[in-house]
Amino acid sequence: MSSFATYRVGDELPGFETGPLTPEWFGRYAIASGDHNPLHTDPAVGRAAGHGGVIAHGMLVMGLLSRVAAHLGGPGALQEFRTRFQEPTRPGDRLRCGGRITAIYERDGRTCIEAELWAIGQDGGTRASGSVVAVAPHQ
Repeated sequence: MSSFATYRVGDELPGFETGPLTPEWFGRYAIASGDHNPLHTDPAVGRAAGHGGVIAHGMLVMGLLSRVAAHLGGPGALQEFRTRFQEPTRPGDRLRCGGRITAIYERDGRTCIEAELWAIGQDGGTRASGSVVAVAPHQ
């Protein structure tokens, strides 16, 4: 977390790379989240759905993006967090998650920061993109 005063439009948020993701990650996420949709844990169901096997839960990928969003002051500062899933995340994928400041403005006497977010696979394909709005705490 950084002070809002240090951010400028165009600044990159601290990102990270994760993976390779494995079916075990998907299984553990299913247990932790209570989402036991077999699309994420049963290769036969994933193949029948046209995915060639299991795919990651969208919320798992969104959770990874939240790690980037959290740099904007932590969970208490986040006012909006949106994600658009663009391509399935598959076993073996390595994701590069990051973000960039797109706007800084004042609203109701508080500084607001907007940023775009992304999760890019090792093949260059965007698995998910999103945005976040964070508001500086009251001074």
